[in-house]
Amino acid sequence: MRAKLLGIAVLSLAVLAGSVTDAQAGRRVRVFGEKSSPAAKEAQAKPGKQGEKPYTELIKDKVKVEGLFTFYRDTTDNSWLMSIKPDQFGPIYLCGQTRSAAEGAFFDNGSMGESFPFYFRRVGKNIHMMEKNLRIQADTASSSHKAVQKGISDHLWASAAVKSLPQDSTGEILVDVCDLFLQDAQNLSYFLGQAAQMGVRFDSKNSYCENIKSFPQNSEMDVRLHYATSKPIDAETMQNPYSMFHTIHYSLSALPETDYVPRLADDRVGYFMTMYMDYTDMDNYSPYVRYINRWNLKKKNPEARISEPVEPIVFYVENTWPEEYRDAVAEGIEFWNKAYERIGYRNAIIAKQMPDTADWDPADVRFNTVRWMVMPGGGYAVGPSRANPFTGQIYDADIRVSADFLRYMFNNMEYFIKPVSFDGSFPEEENPLAEYNKHHDVNHYGCNYAEESALEAATGLTFILSGVDDLANKDALTKEYVHAYIVELVAHEVGHTLGFRHNYKASAIYTLEQLQNPEFTKVHSTSGTVMDYCPPNIAGPGQKQGEFYASTPGPYDYWVIEYGYADYGATTPQEEWAELQKVAGRAADPTLAYGTDEDAFGTSTRGIDPQCLTFDHGNDGVKFCEHRLSLTKHLWLNTIKNFERDGEGYQTVLRAFSTGWRAYFEAAGFVSRYIGGIYHNRYHVGDTTGVTPFTPVPAAEQRRAMDFLKKHVFAADAFDLPAELVNKLQPERHWDFSGAVFSMPQIDYPLHESWLAVQNSTLNRLYDPILLGRLRNNVERYAPSDDKYTMYDMFTDVRQTVWSEMANTQNVNSYRRQLQLLHLKRLTQIYLSESAAFPADARTLAANDLDILEGSAKRALGAGSLDGMSQAHYKEVLRQIEAAKNAQKEYSRM
Repeated sequence: MRAKLLGIAVLSLAVLAGSVTDAQAGRRVRVFGEKSSPAAKEAQAKPGKQGEKPYTELIKDKVKVEGLFTFYRDTTDNSWLMSIKPDQFGPIYLCGQTRSAAEGAFFDNGSMGESFPFYFRRVGKNIHMMEKNLRIQADTASSSHKAVQKGISDHLWASAAVKSLPQDSTGEILVDVCDLFLQDAQNLSYFLGQAAQMGVRFDSKNSYCENIKSFPQNSEMDVRLHYATSKPIDAETMQNPYSMFHTIHYSLSALPETDYVPRLADDRVGYFMTMYMDYTDMDNYSPYVRYINRWNLKKKNPEARISEPVEPIVFYVENTWPEEYRDAVAEGIEFWNKAYERIGYRNAIIAKQMPDTADWDPADVRFNTVRWMVMPGGGYAVGPSRANPFTGQIYDADIRVSADFLRYMFNNMEYFIKPVSFDGSFPEEENPLAEYNKHHDVNHYGCNYAEESALEAATGLTFILSGVDDLANKDALTKEYVHAYIVELVAHEVGHTLGFRHNYKASAIYTLEQLQNPEFTKVHSTSGTVMDYCPPNIAGPGQKQGEFYASTPGPYDYWVIEYGYADYGATTPQEEWAELQKVAGRAADPTLAYGTDEDAFGTSTRGIDPQCLTFDHGNDGVKFCEHRLSLTKHLWLNTIKNFERDGEGYQTVLRAFSTGWRAYFEAAGFVSRYIGGIYHNRYHVGDTTGVTPFTPVPAAEQRRAMDFLKKHVFAADAFDLPAELVNKLQPERHWDFSGAVFSMPQIDYPLHESWLAVQNSTLNRLYDPILLGRLRNNVERYAPSDDKYTMYDMFTDVRQTVWSEMANTQNVNSYRRQLQLLHLKRLTQIYLSESAAFPADARTLAANDLDILEGSAKRALGAGSLDGMSQAHYKEVLRQIEAAKNAQKEYSRM
């Protein structure tokens, strides 16, 4: 970024944000426009409008709550009035929402809602609470500023009628708090009522303002919102299915001037950002100005090599946490201190226990908390934070951990099997909050670490316990394992509140052998960063066990903290830019590998890099998957011996068995990403020599991956279980609040359907149009002399392994018959597709495969050596091929 842009970025904020003096706090707060705004002058006038009562008359006999804003409560009817002074019209404040109580079925208590800058404006008899639009900005000295002011609108968040004449001595006026804040804050009437079709509506009549506290720099209020419905809501936590209450906590905060210096972002290092578009000049290649989100750490002793900070980052362990887990939570909070010490801060982060006698609310913006939530069925943890929308300075964070995430470790699978569709895919459950979640992701990163990691943890714990016979050792291992897991979980979420994004490439920097060496991992960690989604580090039976989870920061953790928090003594962003570029310029160091959500794309084929994945481990993905499947096979062969206990139901056997599926699904997804894969990096020009952003996975690695799929996913003997185990896979038979025993689609375990789901997920990826197009395009990424793995190779390999019995005139077992028909369906879909749906070569190869299969099926039937079921199967194959060829085939223009 050019130095000119950096200067403009700082000048834009400095000029755009004027200031007035806050009478109570004695600090300067940001305003837009002139210091003496027309709105402020209008507020000082005494309009004497009809219906406005004298100020003193309205506050008589009411309880006064004084602070940033002053409130008056009538204890007889629980009504509240809010006072707004003349100099509080114009300054920019922050409003933050937190859901501090909920119904526990769809929403939890403690979720951060939106946070936005606002100002007050008087318009006649009304006060408008205006949300300031900061997305488009321009230097107030430039001509573009006028265009921005006219072309980019601020937004009305709420309005209230003026209740009083101006107070005689101060000019302040009164409004009803309910007019501003008693509203359907998160629009649940739409998201639950209309989008989810649950009939929920906001009931203003039975909603009320619950409590208000006010301090010099912030005012805190709770509003109790009632929602009603005429449709009964089927939820485990709701005694009455027609009524639920939410409490929304509002924090209104001043924006005091500080010595904080915004820091510019770099795409090689993963930070959340505060950004805007600067239209001051048109000669920059991009209008965006991006600041990283971080806390304002300053040394008490700037001259010392290591010093405590002026204001450390303090997190309170909420007093709702079970006592046996509090030490692990505190350890996870202070996990990052080693990395801060390297750049000169001692005790940068401090964990404190919230006293049982505390009279403050965890939702108060003055306190950062790690909260324990009760929401049955919700195994999750999230770590959002709030940042100054002008600078990116983080000022508040509250981490939420649900109680059920620990249940997921012991109880990770449902007690019944989901129905499987005809093509082997699991139908997606309709999520009534899907639309809500799209619009209410506070940090726009969608961290699902706890729920998924809890499933991983459950699998890992089951693997561990399957290899231990002594009950006392099992208990000790379980306690050690759970402690290590909570530490990493909390450290991950604290990392988000420090500003750090996910890094899914960090888990691929070490070998599996290094990971099982505790002397190595206690120094270098089990991954490059705790901000990856890492699986538990599990050794095989009889092998030396290393650390289960990270106990210390990894090399990327030290690097990301250095970029964001090292002090360069700068007073403007441009002064430190050269130093930051030196730090970011080390991106080519293999231990600092970085790839985040928009690089991984979950399990989607949009993700191209087989080393940018969630819950993989080690620098050899195929080897890791082989290791995981060996653990699964050992688990399944020993499930009865290790998990069947006298006096208990057979669901313990079912739970242990069910964990093994995760390893198969992950292996199918991880390894198939090598096919048509591309290694990708975010290096800038000059970071390294001879390395381009994209490098196709070598053909030999792709063939090795295909060999893995042939052996472990597609082979006729890939799935085989003893009958004794299959006949003991019984789910829970007790009733529960959700009526699970009646809603189970089946009690007997659907073995074929479950295995077909693994195979289906693999075929879905291999024959996805995006992946097929990548196989075609990757040919151009190789040098002419390079070995290449092509679309033809992939079609041929899959056809030959899936239909090997046909070529050898062998009988086909039941698992393979369903796989072959599924593969045939994929080929038919491609063959009959419109020209724009799949690459032309893919349609050609699908037609070629159908021709080959047709001829082979006829020869196999003509041999006369097949059993009756195999003959019937091949006849069905021929019927489907004939039907496909007789169907009208539509070609779009090529």
